[in-house]
Amino acid sequence: MVRTSLNTCLDKKMLKKPKGFSPSSLLRFSPNLSHKQKLESDFVALCEFLGLVRTSLNTCLYTRKTKKPRVLEKEDSLSNLPNDLLCLILSKLSTKDSVCTSVLSKRWRNLWLQVPVLNLDFDDFGPDEFDFLQFLDRFLQSNSELNIERFNLIYDVDDHFQDDFLWRINQVIKRRVCHLTVLNQLNVEEEDLVSMPLSLYTCATLVSLTLYCVAMDDDILRGNPAEKLVSLPCLKTMYLEGVIFDGSSILTTLISRCFVLEDLTLIIHLVDYLEKVNVCSQSLKSFKFHSLRREFEDDDSDAEIYDPENLFNSPDIVINAPRLEYMSISGYQPKSFEILSVGPFAKLNVDVWFYLKNNDTMIHNFLIGISTVCEMIISARSLKFIHKYSKMKPMEPLPQFSNLSRLDASLLESSWEFLPTFLGCCLKLRSLSMELDRLPEIEEIELSPVPQCVLSSLEFVKLKTATIADTPRKRELVRRFLMKNCAVLKKLILSEP
Repeated sequence: MVRTSLNTCLDKKMLKKPKGFSPSSLLRFSPNLSHKQKLESDFVALCEFLGLVRTSLNTCLYTRKTKKPRVLEKEDSLSNLPNDLLCLILSKLSTKDSVCTSVLSKRWRNLWLQVPVLNLDFDDFGPDEFDFLQFLDRFLQSNSELNIERFNLIYDVDDHFQDDFLWRINQVIKRRVCHLTVLNQLNVEEEDLVSMPLSLYTCATLVSLTLYCVAMDDDILRGNPAEKLVSLPCLKTMYLEGVIFDGSSILTTLISRCFVLEDLTLIIHLVDYLEKVNVCSQSLKSFKFHSLRREFEDDDSDAEIYDPENLFNSPDIVINAPRLEYMSISGYQPKSFEILSVGPFAKLNVDVWFYLKNNDTMIHNFLIGISTVCEMIISARSLKFIHKYSKMKPMEPLPQFSNLSRLDASLLESSWEFLPTFLGCCLKLRSLSMELDRLPEIEEIELSPVPQCVLSSLEFVKLKTATIADTPRKRELVRRFLMKNCAVLKKLILSEP
C-alpha cells in the first residue's frame, strides 16, 4: 500500500525531491571516512529520506480523504429531513394526501401513521363503512403513545352504530386530543342522534371543540356533582351548531366549567329542548348566537306579535360576561333577554325583536344592558321595535348610548323614520353608515328631528342605496342637507349599487 500510494504521489508530482538530492548521496563515498563513519552517515541520510516519504504519503492520503466525491445523481433533500419535520409537513395536508405519500419509498410507507393530525371525510372511503372503521382502527392501534393534535371527522354512514362510534371517539379523546371537530351529516331520528362520550366533558387537553348536529345528554349530571363530570380547563373555542341539548343544565354547566373559554358560538335549529342559554363566564371575549327557528312577525300590526305556544320553546338568554368584547345576536325573537354585564367597550351586532305587549321592563333592561357598547351593527327590525317602543312609552326616555362612536344601520325594507329615534340616544356618535332601499325624500328628512350627534359630533357619513332609481338631483339634495346640518362633518360618501 505504501509503495502504491508513493508511486501515485510521485506520478502526480506530489512528492518533490529536495534540492541537491541524488541516490548516490545516500552512500556518501569519501576516501577520508572510515567504514563505521560511512555506515553512520548512510543511516542518517536514509532516515531523512524516509521522513520525506512519510510526509508526502500523509499529504496524499489526506487529499484523497477530503476530496469531494463526484455527484452522479441529484440528492433527495426532502427525504433527508428528520421524521419530526416530515410529519409536520404532512400535517398540513389532508389525511388522504398524507396517506398517498406512502408509495414514495420504503421510508415513507408508514410515516403517515406518525402524523398527529387526522382529517377524515366518510365520503373518501366509499359506501362501505367497514373500510372507514378499519382505517381509523389501524391509525389508533399503530402507535398508542402518539398524542393527537387535531381530529376532524365528517360523519355520514348508512347505518349508525352508536356503541362503535362512541368507542372510537373515546379512543381519540384518550390520546390527549387538542382540537376536535365532529360534523354529523346523518338524517337520523331524534332518539338516534349521534351522541358524544362522557370522556369529552373531562378532556384536560382540549383547546377547541366544534360539533354539528350531535346530542348532549343532561342525564350525565343527574345525581352527580358537576365539578367531577364536567371540566375543560384548556378549552378556549367552542362552536356548537344544531346540537340537541336534552335540558339546559348541560349547556350552562359546560360554559361555566370552561375556565379559559374566550370564543363561544351557538346556532340553534328548529327543534330542541333548550329552555335557557345562561352565558356566565369570567373569561369570555366573543359570543355569537344565531337562531334558525321560525320567525313570527306581523308587519301589519303596530307591534310585533307572536303566539308563545308556537315559538318552539324559544330559550331565554342571560349574559353575564364582564370581559366580553364582541357579541352577535341574530335571527332571534326571545321571550326573555337579560344582560347582566358585558365589557365596557364591547362591539355589538344585534338583530333581535321583541313581543312589545306586556314586556316593557324586559325591553328597557335589554337596552340598558347594551348601552355601554362602543360600536354597533343594528338591523332594520331592531330599529323598528326600538322606535315603536319609544312611541308606546313617550314619557320614558330611551337609555343613553354614551360610549357609542360607530353605528352601521340597515334600513332595508324599512323606513327612514326609525333611525332618528335611535340616533337621539347616541350623543357622541362619530361614524354613521346606512344601507337603504332608497334615499329618503328631502321632505321626509326635514320633518324628522335632527339628533344632537348630527349637530355636534358626527364626522363620517356613508349612505348606500340598494337601487339605482335615485336621481343625481336627489343625491345632491341629500348631500347639501347633511353638509348643512353636520357641523363637524369631514367625509361624506353616497354609494350606489
